[in-house]
Amino acid sequence: MGVPSVSSAIFAAKLKSLIEAVRGLSPTEQLELIRSVTQFLDTSCRQKEPSGDFWKLKSIEEIAGTHEKPSASDLAELAGDFWPEDESSDAFIDYVYTQRQEDRLSDS
Repeated sequence: MGVPSVSSAIFAAKLKSLIEAVRGLSPTEQLELIRSVTQFLDTSCRQKEPSGDFWKLKSIEEIAGTHEKPSASDLAELAGDFWPEDESSDAFIDYVYTQRQEDRLSDS
């Protein structure tokens, strides 16, 4: 656990001050305060809950319809330039094969 941030220190000080103020209330007033805070939090959290649409099952077509569909007129636009020139694809395939063999041996 690290050093508390300034905002958490301010929050802790405010909370301590609030608790001290609440101690001055009667038990009935404290319960009423708890009810009010609970009602406020319940209302506040309900407003932030996802809408019912979030839980509705959607078809692939509906999901696809909500996303922007990029189009490419030239296949060269889709080509990546990420493969190192000094490595062949055969070297990569050999590496993957070797790693899989090592994984199988270590799993045994």
